[in-house]
Amino acid sequence: MHGLVLRLTDYGESDQIASLFLREQGVISAIAKGIKRSKHRFPHHLEPFSVYTFSLSKKPTHRLYFIKAADPTEAFGEIADNIQKIALLHYTFELILTTVKEGEPHRELYDLIITAFRRLCAVDDLIPIRFYLEIHIMRLLGFTPDFEACLTCKQPVKRGEHNRFNPRRGGFLCEKCATGPEKALSFAVTAESSGILHYLKQCPLNAAPRIRISANARREIAALLGAFTTQQLEHTFKTLSFLNEVSL
Repeated sequence: MHGLVLRLTDYGESDQIASLFLREQGVISAIAKGIKRSKHRFPHHLEPFSVYTFSLSKKPTHRLYFIKAADPTEAFGEIADNIQKIALLHYTFELILTTVKEGEPHRELYDLIITAFRRLCAVDDLIPIRFYLEIHIMRLLGFTPDFEACLTCKQPVKRGEHNRFNPRRGGFLCEKCATGPEKALSFAVTAESSGILHYLKQCPLNAAPRIRISANARREIAALLGAFTTQQLEHTFKTLSFLNEVSL
C-alpha cells in the first residue's frame, strides 16, 4: 500500500504511532512497534518527506493497524531542505488530518498532493502551487469556491474589475451586491487577484508555476483563501500562521 506519513507520535521507549494517508484506504492510524531500535524491520525512519510502500496488518478487535514494514519509494528531498516548502507540506497535512475521516478513501486528493509535491520540488516560488492546492483540496473535500458569478445576482464576475469575496458563503460578490453586512463580512479583491483565482481553479497543476503574482496579490489571496478554509471547515490551522510568516 502506497502512502504518506502525516504525523508521528512517540509511544513508549521504542514505538511510534503514525497517522498515514494511503491512496486506497485514506487516513488510518498505525503503530510501528520497535521502530526506534529495530534496524532489521525498519532500516529507514518514518518521515513526512517520502512516499512509502507499507506492509500492514490489523486484528479485528484493534483500532490501530500494525506496520510490519515501510519501504521508501519516492523522496521529496527538495522540500525537506526548504523551510517555506516544509511549512506548506505541514499545512497540507493538517488540512487532511482535520477533514478526512479515517478509513475513507480519497484517491483523487492523494494523487493531487503527490503531484503537487513533485512540482514543488522543481520550483523556487511555491506561492502559485500553494494557492492551487488550497483551492483544489477544498474542491475535492466538497467546498468548491465560486469565482465565476456573483453569489447574489448570479451575473458573471467581471475579472477586469474589483470584486469582493465572502469566505463564509464561499464566493465573489459584485460591487453592486456587496453592500451593508455583505460588504463588512467580505474581502476586497483586486482585478489581478480575481483573474489569478479564476485561472488557478481552471488550469492544470503543471501550468500553475508559470503564473507571476505581485506581492500585493499574494497577501490578498493568502488572506482570502485562509479565511475561506478556516470558516468553511470551522477550524483554526496552527500551521497556516507559520506558512504565512515564512512565505509572504
